[in-house]
Amino acid sequence: MVSKYTQLARNIRAIVAKDPRFQNLHSIYGIVKSIEDDTCTVEISQNFEISDIKLKSTANGENNLLTIPKIGSRVTMISNDGSIDNLTIIKVDVAEKIVFNENGLNVEIDSTDGKVMIKNDNASLFDLLQDLTNLLKQLKVYTSMGPSGTPLPDSILSIEKFETDFKKLLK
Repeated sequence: MVSKYTQLARNIRAIVAKDPRFQNLHSIYGIVKSIEDDTCTVEISQNFEISDIKLKSTANGENNLLTIPKIGSRVTMISNDGSIDNLTIIKVDVAEKIVFNENGLNVEIDSTDGKVMIKNDNASLFDLLQDLTNLLKQLKVYTSMGPSGTPLPDSILSIEKFETDFKKLLK
């Protein structure tokens, strides 16, 4: 009995052997030297750099899903037609930033500042938590003597710690 992984490998080899588009696919390794929007410059060998390497399948200025490698990190590239003009990054060793924008949802993970941004067309997680913090700082409740005062100093300290902590994580 052949395992499903063995059969999958056989199927892939058969497809690649029959389709000439796949016969020119070779991975190339290099080190990122600079980032330019949704392309980058990569050093392939000592003193040999190639620019305009796409960070995603289509370099079109849109960040639907964009992984930005850290300068100085190793990347794997592939060209679907065998030319240098069509090189695309397919793997990064160290991602500096990951950006996802689709249907109004925006997520950004940024290792340069260690923060995450999550928002859509109507709200942001940062803004929601800021609003919650402001609400808690002014919270009053009804008592038998009438409305209460604002939270006690120890509660305010806890709320301010909460605010400081979420601001360290979110943007």
